[in-house]
Amino acid sequence: MAQMIDGKALAESIQQQLKKEITTKNLKPNLAVVLVGDDSASQIYVNLKKKACHQAGIEFHEYLLDADCSEEHILSTIDFLNKDNHIDAILIQLPLPKKFNTNKIIKAMNPDKDVDGFHPQNIDKFLTNQSGFVPGLSLGIFKLIASTEEKLQNKQAVIIAKSDIFYRPLAKLLNDQGVSTIIAHPDDQDIKTKTLEADILVAAAGQAFFVTADMVKDDAIIVDVGTNKIDNNYVVGDVDYSAIFQKASHITPVPGGVGPMTVAMLLYNTVRLAEKK
Repeated sequence: MAQMIDGKALAESIQQQLKKEITTKNLKPNLAVVLVGDDSASQIYVNLKKKACHQAGIEFHEYLLDADCSEEHILSTIDFLNKDNHIDAILIQLPLPKKFNTNKIIKAMNPDKDVDGFHPQNIDKFLTNQSGFVPGLSLGIFKLIASTEEKLQNKQAVIIAKSDIFYRPLAKLLNDQGVSTIIAHPDDQDIKTKTLEADILVAAAGQAFFVTADMVKDDAIIVDVGTNKIDNNYVVGDVDYSAIFQKASHITPVPGGVGPMTVAMLLYNTVRLAEKK
């Protein structure tokens, strides 16, 4: 039977440490968030980030743009924030409405203010050891895995994901600790064969209950990145939590696992960018 990896408790501990650091170093971090459209999930995430920033002592600046605005309007907003010396960090809340070119908009950010670490320059620098600035989602997941205090060297990890922006930085963090990493796309025909080899399984399939108990090795560490709404907006992950709980050694819940840690790492990276001034 598994131990639950309590992302909420770990995130709260990190946020308290950051609050002390901001006070001790007399920092005045400023984070700007650009939210386009009225996606309800994105609005919830932005509000969670706002609350966490206020609790930690980070100034939060919100730019709410209509879904029917032009792409040029988004780009001009980013250009304004790039040039604003008070703003240390910029976050584009994803996903953007489908009509917009997400890659173009991410590339428009000043890489030195890209708090998510998604700008191609920042990903390349991290992957080639030119920068220690780690994309927040990957760092949060890695810290959850590390919190189990299991020996990671010579372990096999499988990351189920569609996006290389997500899996490449995480794979590097794991590889640096001696973990062999395989990437599995949710549509792979042999995905079950891959996942059954995983000592560490990270699920970002984007589908409720995608990972079932028969896909999981005994005593594996399971990190569930998914957030899916089912009956009456009930939130579940990509993993069949109750069934896999009986097999895994450690598992993250949804909610209360990766989500809070992603917010904590956003704050962490904002403070790191503010320190560079």
